[in-house]
Amino acid sequence: MRRSLVTVAAGAVLVLGGASAAAGVGSPSAGSVSHVGRGDDYEIALIGDMPYGDSGRTRFPRVINEINADRSISFTVFDGDIKNGSERCDQGQYDLAAKNFGSFQRPVIYVPGDNEWTDCDRASNGSYNPSERLALVRRMFASTPYSLGQRKLRLTRQSADFPENVRWQYGAVTYLGLNITGSDNNAPQFDSSGKQTDGDLAEYTARNAANLDWLDRGFAAAEAAESKAIVIDIQADMWAASDPTAHFADTKRELAQLTIGFPGQVLLVNGDSHFLQIDKPLKDAKDATIENFTRVQTFGSDQNHWVSAQIDPSDPQVFTFHQHIVKANEPAYVSP
Repeated sequence: MRRSLVTVAAGAVLVLGGASAAAGVGSPSAGSVSHVGRGDDYEIALIGDMPYGDSGRTRFPRVINEINADRSISFTVFDGDIKNGSERCDQGQYDLAAKNFGSFQRPVIYVPGDNEWTDCDRASNGSYNPSERLALVRRMFASTPYSLGQRKLRLTRQSADFPENVRWQYGAVTYLGLNITGSDNNAPQFDSSGKQTDGDLAEYTARNAANLDWLDRGFAAAEAAESKAIVIDIQADMWAASDPTAHFADTKRELAQLTIGFPGQVLLVNGDSHFLQIDKPLKDAKDATIENFTRVQTFGSDQNHWVSAQIDPSDPQVFTFHQHIVKANEPAYVSP
């Protein structure tokens, strides 16, 4: 069921009802996709942070079923976290994620979240080595030049070292996926005595440099393609109020510089904070809102629903958003 958003943050894109026409997608065996025309509109699904725990494993298939049933959806973007932060990082979690992604009838593009690698060193997670878990994620979900899902999109992967960073072109929009995770991007964290309590400096430094390079190359590719818009998919909420965010500063600075110089619209999709939010949090050097930048934060955790973005290249704002509340996943409300 499609419902209009009742309230959104100031400056967000207006939300309307209605659906767009379905867009064609190629089959895995073809090794290619049939792109929509540059002037055609289409719709994509945005999800992440699912399933969380036993209740999530019951509810998430309903989300997938709704997306599969909505023929206006061309593909799905999943912005990380295939389990909750207290569950073990055992092989079964990744096998379940592969099964879930495989149940999408149309393409699904996945970027890693902190729960499936950076946080796996927690005792409750099984005290795994985060770099080893990230290597597993790369082997299972980023080892081919294609998306996940029963039908596939061809992707450009950044490199053998960072295959989870991807780019693809669909119609008049350039898409980027980057491994930018919560928990302050896996940067070192220290307690009051100066003892390191979390993070990995070498891993963070190398991946952060790769992410900044991939952002630059993505914007260059979009300008070369004369794209009307760019969509960037990451896991981290870089504006989270309750978590450390210092090691997202250079990413936000780079995003601001690139967005100011880009003639079209820029959409950032992230998960991590588990509630739907549409806003314009990116600022310039004088703290002015950068108006051609919009952020969509997706549902997650116990909110097992989804949001979609309708892309219309003929609209100067390009994006219109719809929330989809899965009726069977609503709780039994208690009146205050």
